[in-house]
Amino acid sequence: MRTPQHLKRLFEGWPELVCFDLDGTLVDSVPSIAAALDKSLITMGANPAGEERVRGWVGYGSAKLVQQALEWASLPDERLEEGYKTFLKAYFDNLATGSTLYANVESILKAFKYQKVPVALITNKPSLFIKPLLDHFGISTYFSWMLGGDSLEDKKPSPVPLLHCMEDIKAAPEKCLMVGDSLADYRAAKAAGFKCALVTYGYNHGVDLTELEADVLIDDLAELLM
Repeated sequence: MRTPQHLKRLFEGWPELVCFDLDGTLVDSVPSIAAALDKSLITMGANPAGEERVRGWVGYGSAKLVQQALEWASLPDERLEEGYKTFLKAYFDNLATGSTLYANVESILKAFKYQKVPVALITNKPSLFIKPLLDHFGISTYFSWMLGGDSLEDKKPSPVPLLHCMEDIKAAPEKCLMVGDSLADYRAAKAAGFKCALVTYGYNHGVDLTELEADVLIDDLAELLM
């Protein structure tokens, strides 16, 4: 297989490591996240936030998500632990309900596997959700690492999770790629010295991705193989 054009611009050949974000990059998980968060809010006597509003909150981990929801609902900080526990249970019970895999996800993962490129999953989602969600879509076996926001001492936008995977295989940072959808992914990649590809369809919290200095902007993961 020839080296894809986008990757040719970034590497001489194939990368030594590719790290993928999860929510907003591989999976549109907002419908199930929003349903769980709304259930938590209703349980606490507040109005549901709704999927559109929640879509703008996703990306910095579940604790931050629940905190934003409580602030929006004018609920006191003292109820954060209650809201967080309720959300986690509701989300785990209906983890994949309404969630969908974005186009060409499995194709890109198969391509990297064929080329023996190690692939990592790096998300700020709590680790207990990762494998069940990936198993639901039948893609968990493609990943050599599945790191959540609680897997290491720090999470994105810290470079720690990226560097952890890189150091495991003694890869060179300039030969590694982070694929994500947000400012957190971009900052983590740059701090780690990785190349960065950002997808335009994800959860970017209103950030104009064209203003960032990502190495590649793509509308579809398949563009990495063109």
